[in-house]
Amino acid sequence: MDEPAREVLAEQRATGGRGTWDQDPSLFVNLLLQRSIANYSMARELGEIVVFDRGIPDCAAYAVRAGVDPGPSLRAAEEFRYQPEVLLLEPWLDIYKTDEERILPFDETIGFHQQIVEAYERAGYTLTVVPQDSIEERAAFVRNFIDHRTSAANS
Repeated sequence: MDEPAREVLAEQRATGGRGTWDQDPSLFVNLLLQRSIANYSMARELGEIVVFDRGIPDCAAYAVRAGVDPGPSLRAAEEFRYQPEVLLLEPWLDIYKTDEERILPFDETIGFHQQIVEAYERAGYTLTVVPQDSIEERAAFVRNFIDHRTSAANS
């Protein structure tokens, strides 16, 4: 599943909506949470393995960063559960790029990343860090992670 924040921000900009970081952070977080829950629900209906680029616990970190009530996101993170172990990609200066949706300078991503880690840990997830390596090695790591959990679940 694509990163919901990027989708929400692009849609809001395209339609002249106010649900962006700079205009209405509370609305942005609410739209982000709605999109994240919708993505979760769609994935459940597929009945197959789905990899998410950001999940519901991320919404709590976005809320904290935006200075809005993280309560709805925290409650949703408890209600809508992913597998207990999730992959985590740490900020990596060598590949970090800003664009219209990703506006944070790299140095600010470090604190935001820590808020994301705390949101997942608070929700009871175990985090597995994807190594900073070549694209091929990272993809192989993710495939092995999924294969190992899939075969263990089917045993």
